[in-house]
Amino acid sequence: MKHFLELTFLMIRREMIVRYRGTILGYAWSVLNPLVFALVYIIAFKYIIRIPVENYGVFLLTGLFPWLWMSGAMNGGVKGFETYQAVLKAGAVRPIIVPFFVVIIEFVHFLFSLPVVLAIVFYSVAAIPIAALIYFPIVFLLTAFFLFTAVCIVSCLSLVFRDLGHLIQLFVQMLFFLSPIIYPVDLVPDSFKTIYHLNPFVDLIMLWRQILYLGDVEWHLAVYPLIVSCCLCIGAYVCFKHIGQRAVQWI
Repeated sequence: MKHFLELTFLMIRREMIVRYRGTILGYAWSVLNPLVFALVYIIAFKYIIRIPVENYGVFLLTGLFPWLWMSGAMNGGVKGFETYQAVLKAGAVRPIIVPFFVVIIEFVHFLFSLPVVLAIVFYSVAAIPIAALIYFPIVFLLTAFFLFTAVCIVSCLSLVFRDLGHLIQLFVQMLFFLSPIIYPVDLVPDSFKTIYHLNPFVDLIMLWRQILYLGDVEWHLAVYPLIVSCCLCIGAYVCFKHIGQRAVQWI
C-alpha cells in the first residue's frame, strides 16, 4: 500500500510538472480556461437565450467543473497505456493501475478548482451548502467507480481500435450538450426525458450540483449510475482479461 501511494503521488507530481512546465501562470490555467468559457456561456445562455435559472453563473460552474473531471478522464483513457508506458515496461505497476492514475489525476485538477467554485458561490447570493458537503466522499466514490470502469474499457479497446480516440472525443462533446451542465433538466421536453436519462452523466452532474450549490441531495439519483458502473465493471473485467494484461505488448 505504501508503495502504491508513493507511486500515485509521483505520477500526480509528474503530470503537474509536464502539463504546466514553461508556463507563467502554471496551474491557474486549468481554472482560468474553463472560467473564460463559462463567461461566454453565461453571456450566451443567460443574457441572449435567457435560460430561466436563478444564479446562472453558479449553476453553470457547479456543473462544468465536475464535467471537466469526467470528460478529462474519458479522453485521457484513450492514450492511458501510452502515457504510462515507461512505468509499465519497467514493471513498476500492473496495467490495471493505469486507469486509476488517469481518473485520480483528473480528479486532482477538479479538487484544486473547488476553492474557486466555492468562493464564487460564497460571493454570490447563494449560500454554500455546508451540510451537503459531508456527502462529497460518497459522490466522489460513485463518480470515480463509474469513471474507472469506463476508462478501463476505453483504454483497452483503444489498443485494438486506433480510431476509437476520435470517436470518444466526439462522443464526449455530444454528452456535454446532452447533460444538464448549461441548462436545467426541467427544460428537457417530457417526451425526450426517458431517453435523456439513459445518459448516466445526467444523474452524476445533478448530484455534484446538489452538493456544491443546492444542498438538497436526492440519493435516488445515485442508483442508475451505480447500476451502469456495475455493468461496466463486467465489461472492464473482460477487456482486461483479453487485452489489458497484454498492454505492454500492444503499446
